[in-house]
Amino acid sequence: MAARLYGENAVVSPLAGPAALVTAVAPDALALRRLLDEALSAFAPF
Repeated sequence: MAARLYGENAVVSPLAGPAALVTAVAPDALALRRLLDEALSAFAPF
């Protein structure tokens, strides 16, 4: 899996095994939370 861009401010990078690293910046905490929730739902849809 290659790194994926989420919006303009977040990137999901694969790590070894079943892991991924989400790096994100946002103008406020609510926007950051939305970016992180979006990335989480893409990788762990439970």
